[in-house]
Amino acid sequence: MNLRISSLSVLFTAASVGALFVAGCSDASLDTSGDSVAGGAITSVDGQPLEFRFRSEVVANADTPVKNAVIAQLEYLQGILTTGSRANAQFRFVDLIDSSAADADVSKKRFTYTASVAVIYPAGTTVPSSYDLALPLDVTSLDAFNEKYDGKCGKNEYGRDVFWHDFNPTASGCALVASDVVRTSAVVRKHPLATTDKYPEYDQVWADGSLDVVAVYGAIATSDDTDTGATDRESFLKKAEHALANAARKDEEPRNGILKESTVTGEIAIGGETRKVKLTAFFVQEVKSGSDEFFARYSAASAGADVVVYSGHSGLGKNIAALTNATRATKGKYQIVFLNGCQTFGYLGPKMHEDRIALNGADVDPHGTKFLDVIVTVLPAYAETVPTEQILFDAMIERKKSYTKLLELFSRQQWNKHLTSAFGEDDNTFVP
Repeated sequence: MNLRISSLSVLFTAASVGALFVAGCSDASLDTSGDSVAGGAITSVDGQPLEFRFRSEVVANADTPVKNAVIAQLEYLQGILTTGSRANAQFRFVDLIDSSAADADVSKKRFTYTASVAVIYPAGTTVPSSYDLALPLDVTSLDAFNEKYDGKCGKNEYGRDVFWHDFNPTASGCALVASDVVRTSAVVRKHPLATTDKYPEYDQVWADGSLDVVAVYGAIATSDDTDTGATDRESFLKKAEHALANAARKDEEPRNGILKESTVTGEIAIGGETRKVKLTAFFVQEVKSGSDEFFARYSAASAGADVVVYSGHSGLGKNIAALTNATRATKGKYQIVFLNGCQTFGYLGPKMHEDRIALNGADVDPHGTKFLDVIVTVLPAYAETVPTEQILFDAMIERKKSYTKLLELFSRQQWNKHLTSAFGEDDNTFVP
């Protein structure tokens, strides 16, 4: 089967899955009694939502904000968790419960902090009560760290500059110099905001009497009609045409980095009323190097969209960042964003949420989730029997499926489980 998204090619054995299930010197003084955890609520079916909470230190340039320094350090969590436990962390949403700074030298600061990070483990896997971590201490010298330990503590798959992707401190022969790393032990608990009974806000999706879907497909291997991205896009368009009454399709001429752009419009009867439906679908080589015209077209389309879908390579996070930076919102309008690429749970940052807080006001939308739900993948995403964005489209029309049911249906289409998860749904109120 062709890969939808290529990423980790390693095979995980029972030994490697258990390698980091160790109960090191967890800090008993850490307060894990509260429900204020990073990333908010999470729904998962193939995965177990957890919270990792730990004390740590990081050295950074004196003018670097502490959260930026911590995120640069925690990027290595992705390698640790994927190679050791086939899990992943939502580290870009890290919650710093407290932090303090001291001079390390004339140009650097040493920050001490307590972090809360959302993690997804594979369902059915034994969860440890604590998890030992070894992270690079000085984020001003990550190039030197990568050069020193690449090949000894994991082997880079995509280049030494992204060694964090494959960092494995439990690899055979890995001997980390004490001064290069900070060692800590995370207290592990079930995510206190994990949900099983939340629904997309279907009433808000249809509040204006219409459904507007925007889908972006990135090329997987080629840029022609045989590419998986191109064929999945065409399949979605045809599905919409068949599902809608009075369907009309418009295909734009390729231009300025937009390999394909098509729109299907039509109508559907819901509750005795005729509702309008629109699907706009793009095909591009890669989002991170998209043209100004593509971003202008996409941004304008996404501003009014009820559902935004991306299907393609994550580009080690660069495609995800480029797309979400260009995603627009409308004040008071609810939106679902589905990022169906490799490990988007770890790659996604809080930009879309921050935009919504600014747009709607912190008093109305303090976490940026009142009008936004996000569906992400925890592990590498591969080709699916039925592209899952089509299942999401059906659910928008049917208006009955919970996130748990949706993710169960997604899982059935995946020969290699993506551990697809939804988050931001804790403030949803819709019930069928």
